[in-house]
Amino acid sequence: MNKPTSSLIVSPNLGCPEIVGLQSLEQDGFRLIIAAPASEDFDAKAHSLSATPSFCGEGHEFALGISPARKLEDEALPLSFTDVSETRLLISTTLRTKLLPGYAFWEVRAKPKFPVGELHLRTVARHPRSTLYDLALSVNGKVVGRVKHALCLRVGDSTVKFAHLTDLHVAVRNDLWQAEVRAVIEGSPVTPGRQDFKNFNGRLRHFIRWANEEADKGELDFIWALGDLVDFCRTGLFDRTPDDSNWPTLTEVLTGSSAEQQRGNDGLRVPIFTTTGNHDWRTYPYSPVFRLDIFGITKKCAEELDFWYRNTSVEIGKKLEQVQQKLISKGSPLLARSWWGAITSMGTRGFFAGFERFCQRASAAIVKYVRQLVWALLAAWFGVASLSEAKALNLSDLEQRFLHWFHHPSWPPHFVFWLIVFTCALLISLVAPSRLYEWLRGTLEGLIAIEAEVSTISEYFLRVNPYFNYAFKLENCSFIVLDTGPDCLTAQSFWDDGGKKVRNISIGDNILGGSPDTMGFYPANEFYPYSQISWLEKMLSCVGERRKQNPEQCQRIFVGLHAPPANLSKKKRDQAEQQLTQDKPAVFMERSPFGGCDLLDGYDIRYGTVNHYLSQFFYLCLGYREGEQNKFIGPGVDAVFAGHAHWNMEFQLRKPKGAGAKWAPEVWYGKFSSEVEKQCDDAKFHWGPLLLQTAACGPQGAIATEIPPNFRYVTVDANGGVCNLRPRTLTGPPPSSMPREGV
Repeated sequence: MNKPTSSLIVSPNLGCPEIVGLQSLEQDGFRLIIAAPASEDFDAKAHSLSATPSFCGEGHEFALGISPARKLEDEALPLSFTDVSETRLLISTTLRTKLLPGYAFWEVRAKPKFPVGELHLRTVARHPRSTLYDLALSVNGKVVGRVKHALCLRVGDSTVKFAHLTDLHVAVRNDLWQAEVRAVIEGSPVTPGRQDFKNFNGRLRHFIRWANEEADKGELDFIWALGDLVDFCRTGLFDRTPDDSNWPTLTEVLTGSSAEQQRGNDGLRVPIFTTTGNHDWRTYPYSPVFRLDIFGITKKCAEELDFWYRNTSVEIGKKLEQVQQKLISKGSPLLARSWWGAITSMGTRGFFAGFERFCQRASAAIVKYVRQLVWALLAAWFGVASLSEAKALNLSDLEQRFLHWFHHPSWPPHFVFWLIVFTCALLISLVAPSRLYEWLRGTLEGLIAIEAEVSTISEYFLRVNPYFNYAFKLENCSFIVLDTGPDCLTAQSFWDDGGKKVRNISIGDNILGGSPDTMGFYPANEFYPYSQISWLEKMLSCVGERRKQNPEQCQRIFVGLHAPPANLSKKKRDQAEQQLTQDKPAVFMERSPFGGCDLLDGYDIRYGTVNHYLSQFFYLCLGYREGEQNKFIGPGVDAVFAGHAHWNMEFQLRKPKGAGAKWAPEVWYGKFSSEVEKQCDDAKFHWGPLLLQTAACGPQGAIATEIPPNFRYVTVDANGGVCNLRPRTLTGPPPSSMPREGV
């Protein structure tokens, strides 16, 4: 994406909108963050702002005035926040230095120039409903920047209703494959049978139709889309520029472009709040034959269908050669600074990491040098044998022996032996390297598919959401959004000693297509000049102070992220489910996030979870600091929403009964959301903090009953009672993802 050259709206945006009531808009307006060239002084009078209905015929355009600007220069974490919305004033160092270098950031207030009322709300069956607006920024009368679905005029309601959505996996190729699969099947004799192609984009469109129906009834306020919004960033189509990505496809699906309308999707009519997942950081795609089951096609069909993937083969091939050469020369640390350090510091896991490193490096070297090695050994073997025989036989003996070979009806045994040796050497030199290369290429291809860098999500930051972390408030609920970063196992860390994204890594769950660990909560100076955990603690403290000011009101705190803080492998999940069906207590796991060995019943909750600072996160969710376990600092979290694993799962955090000065959080497995719903009328019922995973909207996971699109519908009444929390899935045929004929 070309970097902007004039002023632009940073926030609100498509993935971080402002939801405001009519009265509040009139009195206070809303905060606007504008980026402008640093060489120019920001002139508020020269800038103007207008709000246009996101959907034609819904509401009316109105103009907004802009207050004098305040420059956002301080990057330090403030001592305290007075409101969670102040997190929008924190501009990441990544945005400042990499995506918008040479820009200054300004805070202004935008208020309507003329009264705004119900005339500006859309109506459904004569009932006013919340309405989305696009914002347009002009300088001296010329429009210089637009943001879609950035402002929502909310109809007054004390109940908060939202849907947790995760793992959308939108990509251009999904629609291309659906358009081509029939032609491929009909035109090829090697792809017999019906191909039930599963389009992730179509499943999102199916969900959008449900969301719009609920919004029309006044039963949905916003969508919380937490990660893996796209399947990967680069499309690779037709050798276009590196700026080409899947992000425009996502925005088209969400906002309802003309092409989307031809597919039966008019766009999402409720605001959406987003964060990134590990797939959103990935540059390249994975091979389509890797998980045929999630696409619903055969291998033969995929091989013929995948003209798209082959378009990237040249680029990926060059990348593979670079990886292989570095692998041979530097080895494969596989997320450990040294194989010996991995073994000594991580025990069994370290041993397997070191062993994996050795195998990868050895196979790479064999692939490159095996032919030369085999022929060198063969030549040496023949040389030594010839010298030995030359000493034992004179020339006439050799001549007689050769004559004997050619005239005797049967060959001597040693001739047969040498013939076998020669044939085996030839086969090994020709076949073994190709087999090893095929295996190694597949391994490296998988690593390249999860290669991550900030530049790949530049379009996300500029068009969807500029924040790694942010928070917002609606009625009596505070929502805190955390970014959990890319996969821990990346192509870069394959040879750079693992870098800073290495600690307590597990090998078995970091295979592409499984449930890879993600980086987790980043330290200071990675994206902001302060740690993510410190930021979270400030946020919770802010909400705690608001609770003290109004102790009678039950205020809920929800944290959203992509990678789960707790997860089980399918095998362990099946065991846990079996234990629950036998009327035994909920499965209980202790100290597993901290690498301890005292796991009750052998449960390990670290399968494909966040990789850094998890123990600190658990203590904060319970209302404590890890370093001060005997002091409750409050307020604690009600629920943590996550995805990543493509299935529904629920845990509960608890402080052990009778805990002393030092204690570790307990993690319980069970069906907690249904219990919460039963206590909807009792706002004082204590049920947190819950760790809630939601199955995917796009791909199907390992549980056959969780058919996409999946989501979790949540309602919180005026008293703080949570009356809906359980996961849901949509039934019935989805809207067609194919263009309408004649449109």
